[in-house]
Amino acid sequence: MLQVSQRTQRIIASPIRKFLPLVLEAEKKGVKVIKLNVGDPDIEPPMQFWRMLKNYKSKNLPYAPSPGILEHTLAWVKYYSDFGVKLQANQIIPTVGCAEAILLAIMAVTDHGDELIVFEPLYSSYKGIAEMCGVKLVPVTLKVENNFSLPSSEEIEKKISKKTKAIVVINPNNPTGTILTFKEINLICAIAKKYNIFIISDETYREIVFEGEPFTFLKMKNFADNVIVVDSVSKRFSCPGARIGCIASYNQEVMSSVLKIAQVRLSAPTLEQYALVPLLKNSKPYTKKIVQEYKKRRDVVFERLSKMPKVVCRRPQGAFYIIVKLPVDDSDSFINFLLKTFRHNKKTLLITPARDFYISRNLGKSEVRIAYVLKTEELKEAMQILRLALQEYKN
Repeated sequence: MLQVSQRTQRIIASPIRKFLPLVLEAEKKGVKVIKLNVGDPDIEPPMQFWRMLKNYKSKNLPYAPSPGILEHTLAWVKYYSDFGVKLQANQIIPTVGCAEAILLAIMAVTDHGDELIVFEPLYSSYKGIAEMCGVKLVPVTLKVENNFSLPSSEEIEKKISKKTKAIVVINPNNPTGTILTFKEINLICAIAKKYNIFIISDETYREIVFEGEPFTFLKMKNFADNVIVVDSVSKRFSCPGARIGCIASYNQEVMSSVLKIAQVRLSAPTLEQYALVPLLKNSKPYTKKIVQEYKKRRDVVFERLSKMPKVVCRRPQGAFYIIVKLPVDDSDSFINFLLKTFRHNKKTLLITPARDFYISRNLGKSEVRIAYVLKTEELKEAMQILRLALQEYKN
């Protein structure tokens, strides 16, 4: 009998997308499903993006160079310079979204059987990517009741072994919406230096911060060799379908290793690299507008959740997600109830169960992630549906 790999059998189904069959079934019956499960912005990308696509002059569509189209990588250089970071073009490699940047970063610094320290709950794709690479994720558990703050240095260091190659941070965080304090940033850097390990910093949501200023670990000059940043245009320019991210580091050995892998997979998309040049060169006018919009959405969702009986959550500081502990025993069952049974004015709601954002077993069973990626009026309606559904589910 033909068999597929054990590797693929160990990869979990995406918690963000696994309810699609139930969604389609509900929609066939005329039910509107308000989708707050995927971080897929409803905001239009900047007009410059479409203009650059339309103005593409060549009659051919060739492969881009593996290190990236120079005009594009220089645009990333300009982008980072606006945050006080001076990089060279050869210290940046464009990738197929942040997902590939994560894959390349992990492959560049680990071998089969190595370990990465992560903070759970974390973006679930890290679990699948680690499995693909044969790498073990070692979790440090954070709790909603403590606003997902980092524990002491001693607690983190207990998780480090001879096989540990890096600490992964997501800042601002998906799925929690938290932002690292400078004390926490310095703590991470000190641990990385002490144990001679890398910091893989996922900064996909860098600009989407509601208090304070955007930050990058690349500014930590005393730890330059330790830091690898994985990044993406998907959220800041509202174009996840463009599939452009990047990996950046001052560590030339890291970048040489990443380039070898990048050459194997050939290149990131050509058209999109060109189309994103003007946005990267002048990002702030657009990102400032979307931050204001997401802050309004955050406030609508958080204020209504805070008034629901026995619901536990903390005000997100960035990104566009919130982890919510619901008064249910199993959030998967509750979401099944939403999609199969509950209706309010022929509408229902899709949110993401949080269990699969954890590595440790039996954590997150009563939690969900809500992505506030719709307009405020629709979010108000969604929170009303959630409140009524919780009442009915309890009964």
